Amino acid sequence: MRVLWILLGLLGLAAVALGAYGSHGTAFADADHQRVFEVAVRYHLAHLPALGLAALIGSLNPASAKRAGIAGALFVAGLALFCGSLYLKGLGIAELTNPTAPLGGVLMMAGWLALGWAGLGLLRR
Repeated sequence: MRVLWILLGLLGLAAVALGAYGSHGTAFADADHQRVFEVAVRYHLAHLPALGLAALIGSLNPASAKRAGIAGALFVAGLALFCGSLYLKGLGIAELTNPTAPLGGVLMMAGWLALGWAGLGLLRR
């Protein structure tokens, strides 16, 4: 669970820094690129509490630690693929011509399912 806690801190820092960078809008070719970047920041920030909850569940209940770790890994991978590809598109570095963003979205959805599965372990205590 230590790794999830560390990733939570680093990803939180990155979300705030990227949000601040994106709010100034100077790096964007046009409003559409800025909007894509803002969507990435929104999803990035929205999934951090879920990652924190996975770390908390795993820390509180060792029996759920493996499931919570799976949830956390799915969230981190999903954020990297989904948000990462949107950040790159927003900055005009890459276009979304590959399945990276949709795959990241599927991984984040799977993370939510895994988080619920991990949370069930708390009920068995």
